[in-house]
This record gives sequence, structure tokens and C-alpha cells, in this order.
Amino acid sequence: MLGSEGILEYRRNLIKQGGQGEEPVHHCEHSTYFSRRATQSTSHTVRIYSYLRDVSSDLNPRPASPMDRKLESPVCQKFSNLNINGTPSAPKATSRDAYLQGDTDARRQAVIEDIGKAIPQVPVSYFMKALVPKVRRGINVDKTMKKLKKDGDIVDGHWAVLPDDPKKASLKEDDYFKSLVNVARKIVSASGGKEKDQLLELVQQPSESPEAYTRTSETRPDGCFVLKERPARLQWKDVALCAEYKKRDRQGDKDDDVLKVLWSMHQCMREDARHRFVYGMTIENNTMRLWFSSRADTLVSETIDWRTDCKAVVHFFLAMMFAKEHQVGWDPTIEYVVDPKDKHKLVPGKDGAPCLNILMQDDKKRRTWYRTYGLLSDHGAHGGPGRGTRVWKARKLNRNKQPEGDFVALKDSWIDHDRPREGSIMQAVLDSVSDPDERDLLAELCLTVIVHGDVHIEGARDDTREVMRRGYDIPADYGSFKLQGRPKDGICTKTNNTGASFPSNSGTGHPRSQKPQKKPATPRPHLHHPRVHYRIVFEEVCKPIYDVTSLKDIFAILIDALSALKIMHKAGWVHRDISSGNVLGFIRNGRMVGKLADLEYTMKVSAPDKGYHEIRTGTQEFMAVEVEGTKYYFNGTKTKTVLDTSKLSARQERDMLQSGELADDIKPVTNAALENAVFRYNPLHDLESLWWLAAYFIFNRAVILVGGKMPPMGAAELGNYEEQRMCAAEMFYSSHYRHTLMTSEDTFPAWIPRLHGAVRPIASTLKHMREQLEARYREVEFDATSMAMIDHTVAVNVAAFFMRRLGDALQYAKVEDIEVGALDVDPRAAIVPPPHDYTAREVQVLALVGSPVSKAIGKRIMIEEASNGDQLDDDLVLMGPMNKVWQILVDFTSYAECSSKEPLP
Repeated sequence: MLGSEGILEYRRNLIKQGGQGEEPVHHCEHSTYFSRRATQSTSHTVRIYSYLRDVSSDLNPRPASPMDRKLESPVCQKFSNLNINGTPSAPKATSRDAYLQGDTDARRQAVIEDIGKAIPQVPVSYFMKALVPKVRRGINVDKTMKKLKKDGDIVDGHWAVLPDDPKKASLKEDDYFKSLVNVARKIVSASGGKEKDQLLELVQQPSESPEAYTRTSETRPDGCFVLKERPARLQWKDVALCAEYKKRDRQGDKDDDVLKVLWSMHQCMREDARHRFVYGMTIENNTMRLWFSSRADTLVSETIDWRTDCKAVVHFFLAMMFAKEHQVGWDPTIEYVVDPKDKHKLVPGKDGAPCLNILMQDDKKRRTWYRTYGLLSDHGAHGGPGRGTRVWKARKLNRNKQPEGDFVALKDSWIDHDRPREGSIMQAVLDSVSDPDERDLLAELCLTVIVHGDVHIEGARDDTREVMRRGYDIPADYGSFKLQGRPKDGICTKTNNTGASFPSNSGTGHPRSQKPQKKPATPRPHLHHPRVHYRIVFEEVCKPIYDVTSLKDIFAILIDALSALKIMHKAGWVHRDISSGNVLGFIRNGRMVGKLADLEYTMKVSAPDKGYHEIRTGTQEFMAVEVEGTKYYFNGTKTKTVLDTSKLSARQERDMLQSGELADDIKPVTNAALENAVFRYNPLHDLESLWWLAAYFIFNRAVILVGGKMPPMGAAELGNYEEQRMCAAEMFYSSHYRHTLMTSEDTFPAWIPRLHGAVRPIASTLKHMREQLEARYREVEFDATSMAMIDHTVAVNVAAFFMRRLGDALQYAKVEDIEVGALDVDPRAAIVPPPHDYTAREVQVLALVGSPVSKAIGKRIMIEEASNGDQLDDDLVLMGPMNKVWQILVDFTSYAECSSKEPLP
């Protein structure tokens, strides 16, 4: 261990290195700028963590880790260093840490959770008619059957190579089902189909797990239909159908097959951007089921006796093996870029992901190809039913398929088939702004659309109903298939509980994982809305605000986002999905500017007399509490909002104060709850979402640097790290606490002292913003008369107040030069603060939100970055009591005595 002189010398070197200035930004390439800042903001933290870890090893030896294997991780190292962000429209199990860092069983359970407890079970005839490709012209199923019987391949109504029931056969499971390969070959031979027309072949028990490029997996299917022309090493991108087999048909066998086949199908969809849908097949003893999964539907067929219903097997095998690529799920408008000398060698982008050529077609059928050079976001590809959004950095290709022009952002997603397209909505919003200056400013603050349009397959719009199901509706009398005969209640919480803080299964573009929450397992609707395949290209390649580390940049972006919202609200529109993935940062002429993105849920403020509740939209962590509950919460008590007194003389302001015209009416007024009021989204809800986003960077972030140096750690500045983590978890993952925080004036202020002293003034500013927002809510929701007057102008004064307070926060952040990072790398994580004496009021507030979580649970609450190999946080969490380290660190930072900060003016 270092002595006191060593500590002082270490501190001097750290300050000397931390004081080096940052190079000026002279270009618009944002990625270089951000990675330089990220490196600077973490390097000093790593040094002090390394020292503290050495100290703690003498005090508290680290226990042996229970993890005996590496978590699933991205293949490419550059992928592992990316921050994660995104905007899921609803909380999903594949966004929780059971999926992001759990073991294989936990991840499989999460996939089941997203699909639902039960799915539609359809007749075999419907499955063959609507979902399976039509048998290629020139091939006849009946003639193939006759040939198989004539050749002795079908004897006494069953396959000759499989005379016994699987459960009675002496062969081991793997050896028994390998005979299916011979069955497939005999079917091909008997069909008379041309060898050049055969697309797929059946492979049993691949010798190793299929290869992936963006993620790895230790799993492999028992069998699969794969491209006949493929590399020697099996790859997930080449798989059209995944199969699982069991010799017996016990409930546990069925459950195991379902878990595994859905996981393998999930692997195909999330790994390969060309997969539009995928097939599955499970066998337990004599029972076969066929599976189908797209971005809208997961369906399973009724049972087939695969040993005796030979015709059904022949039909299915022939239809699959002699299909065309687009008929079995692959997207012909996406091509992998391959090495000219080796067609099976893919050309990687800068991040290691394969480069793709993607076709864009607008509504006038003009076609343009783009080449991708890296993923900007792909977490949306995780979930089952959903948008499956991916975003790439790309460049336009000329007629010779050569790249030209600047980099752009290309977004690919599956949207509700009857929803207006994002590009059209954006244009409609701009056209509705009457003031030319405001219209130009809004165009600056939003992304610039280059081209957009629906994807077309073989001349038809790529639709999950019209194309994938060939227009056939699911039969009205469809059955219900339980995915697990013995399901677990709620979301699976099984994880590799090693204290590891970095999810490795998250993909690119996900803002957080959510803590597992036990809840009643209720069935989801069996049928999903049809979806259409849609693409849009933007001129700007931006960073989500989630990836920004400088508070001055964060608040500059928020001010621009608020400016865009003010113009939209004035024109009568609401955004409805403000989140950390939809507010972006862009470097223009060396300066950070904000961009408001994802306008696909934007709509006009609805009429007061509309007779139905609006559908809940948005990202749960940043959703207004009323929107989450689809009901009004603030009626019954009325207060006055702060009036704009800037145009009043001193005498007028004094007279109005003395007369009581400017006084807040804080007396409760009894008012019957408006339980039957129709809930409508209004501009106040957009502002509340923006407030939650600002609070996210204060409560769910750690102060890493202040003025280019390690933040001061004196007792006055330290706050309480564990309680801040608890607060962040409650603020963004607990609906009850979010409601309490927004409707109670005492809850939010009670948490401010837990923050590091450097950001408490900004938190105090957020307190004033919350109070103003709550006051306006109560004013307009007081009774039926006031609620009927809610329109697009309801938030004008609040937006102006927000703008001034965000400006205050920006100026403070510029002066202090605060860099923030993930809570898991908070320098305070290694410190046990002195005991805190709670006031009576604090005790009451803590009682409202529940007891503080344990370190083990808190460890799983706020997962912030996708990374591998960095075990610093593991060490810190396992340190245990560190009173000695606490004293050392106090001495270590004694050079920076901290004084309490006053709220911003």
C-alpha cells in the first residue's frame, strides 16, 4: 500500500494529467469528438479505481467469482465499447438485465416473455396455405409420394429408415434424428427437381454453434434448413428454419423444445438484417409442430404425426427446399458486400459489422442504393413483435455501385401498416408552421429527410399480412398454444449474479436495462396489428443525447429540443415520444446543436369532445405519469402558475403582490374526481417528458470530472451514492414512485442532498421546473370547465419558464465544466459515507418509496454501457465495508475543500 507521501505524489500527478486541455473541434465528424471526450472522462477514474482496488484487496479479499464462463458478448471489440441507447415503445423483457447479462436460460425466458404466455395455434392446412411457400412449378407432391413408395422409402405408411417410434428406438436421440437428413435427400431425389433450383438443405447436429458477426451465442439448434450454397462454417444469417427434437413427449421435453426453437429463431432475426421472418420445427416423439415468426406474428401449427403423415412432411420439405430466398424470409433489397475474390467472405465496416447494400424506393418508385459502414442502433431487433428498428451509417451508391457523397443515417423499421409515414409526418409539421423564420428554425432542429418509402418485395409492399400471410387472415377459431406448460410467474430474474455491470447482450442503441420486476403473468393479446416495412434516410449522422458526457452539451441539446417543441406546439402538434434516443446531438461548425427525431408518433392535439381515450405512446422511463396511467391526476387542488412579470413596472408588480393577484392559492379545494373524463395527450406531457430526460442526466449519471479534474470528495459534496442509485431506480422504473414524485412537492427535494454537490444546483433548478409544471397541471385540470379549455396553447408559459431555467443550467454547466458518466463508474462507489441522520420528513419520504435496495439488487438496476473485460466495477461492488479507504480518499482529496452550492438564480 502507498504511504501518505505516495498518496500525495499520486494526487499531484493525477491533477497534472487531468488539467490538460481538450483539442478544439475543427470538423463535423461527431464520432471522433465523442470518443476523445469519453476517453478523457474515464481515464482518470480508471487510475484512481486501480489504486483503490489495490488498497481494498488488503482490507477485503475478493471472493471467488461464481461465473464459470464469459457472458454472451459482441464478436468485435469495437462493438463492446459502444454505449447503448434506443427507444423501445414499451418495456420488454429483452430490455431487462435477465436478457442483457443473464445466462442462456434467462435470455430464453425473456424472449418468451416478449412473445407472450400463449400464441395462436392454427390448422396445418392454414399454415401450409398462408405461411409456407408454394411448391415450385414442375414439382408435384402426389407424384413424389408415389415415387417414394415405389422406391421403398415409405413402407406401411411410415418412413422406412425410421421403423420405430422415437421413444422406443434403441438409438440415442442425436443418432435417431440424423435419419431425417436421409429422408430429406430421398424426397429431393424423388421429386425430380433440378439441382440448381434447390435453395435449402437439411443439416442435423451442426458440429459447432452458428457463427455470428454482431453477437455470439453458445447455443446451436438440433437441426436447420440452411442455404445450400454457403461457407464451410455455418452462420446464423444462412439459416431459414431452426429445429429441436426430443425422443419423448413429456411436458418438460415440450417446454425445452419451445424455449430452444424460439431462441434460435430469435437469433436469426436479431443477427441478420436480411431476415424478414423465420421458420421453426419441433418434434417430440411422433409429434411435429411447425413455427413461424415475423415482426408482427408468432404462430404455431397444430400437431402432425411426422412418421405416418408422410404427405404433409413431403409437402413442407419440398416447399422449403425449392423455394426462392424471399419466400423463406430473406430480404432481396438487402445484399451483403462480399470480397471480390471470395463470395463467402463478408466485408466488415469500421465497427466490425458486415457492410450491406440497401435499396431505397420512394413513393414515385425511384430506386437508390446505399452502402452501410457501421451500426448506429440495432437494439430494436431484439424484441419479437415490434418495430425491429435498425439504423446504419451509410453512403449513397452511384450507378456503378461505388459510394459517393457524405455519410447519412439510414433507418429500417416495421411500422403499423395504417400509420402515417415518418417522412410524411415531418413534412406535414413543417408545412403547418405559418411563420417562415420559425419554419426554418424547426427544419434546423429536426433531421433532414433525403428519401423515404415502403419496402417492396417482388413489386408488392412488404406487409406482414398481405405478403407474408398472402392476405389470409388467421382463422377465427384458432387455438391457443401455451409456450410453457409450467411457466414461471413474471419476468425471469435469473442472471449471472457476479456483480458484473456491463451487459454484453444488448446490441447497439439501447439506453438502459431495467431491473427485473416481479409481476403477475397475464396473457397478452394473441393477434398483433399488421406491420409494413419502411425505410427513411436522413442527412445528419447524429449521436443520441444518451451518449453525450458533457453537461453543457447535454443542456444545449435540451434547449434546442425544447425550441423545436415550442414551435410544434404553437402549430398544434405534440411529439408523444420524447426520450434519450429521440433527442440527438450533432456537431455543426464545432458547436453542439440538438435535433428532435422520431416523429412517427407525432399528431395534432385532439379535439376536446373526442369520445375515447388516446392510445398510450412513448418510452416508459420518460413518459408523463398521466400518459402512463391514461388518466388525469392533478384535479382537485388549484394553484396559480408563475406569471411573466418582465413587462410590469416595479410599482405594478408591488401593487399586484400586495393585492394578492400574484400570490399562489395553495389552499386545497374540494372537487369531485373527474373519473369519466376522456384522457387526451397535450403539450404539457411533452414538457414533462423533457423534464424526466433532464432529470435522467442528473440522477442517473455520475459526476466524473469537474473542470477537467476529479470531482471533490469532501463530506459536504459527497452526497450518498447508494441512495442516489436507489432514487434513480425508483424515478425511472417505478410507476408508483414516479407518480408520487410528480404529484408531491416534498418528494423530489428530499433526494437532492444525495447527489454529488457539483450537480445539486442543477437539481434545484429541476425542482423549480417541476413545481411550475405541477402548478399548471392543477390549474388546467381543476374541473370540467378548465379541462375543456386544454388546447395546443396550454403549455406556452411553462415552456417559456423551462427555457429560462434550462438556460440557467447551461450557463452553470459551462462554468463548472462537468463531465458525467455511468453510475457504475461513479468515483463514490468505493466509498462508505459517514452515517446519515435522517430528518423526520426524510424518513416519511423514504417510507413512501420503500427501503433502500441492497448492493446486490442495486447492482442490477442501472446497467449503463455495453462492454466486456472491464471488471473494475465488479471489484468495487465486492469491496464491502471500506472505512479505511474512506479516510484515505478524504485525505487524498483534501486539496479541494467543497462548499455547499446554492441553487441557481
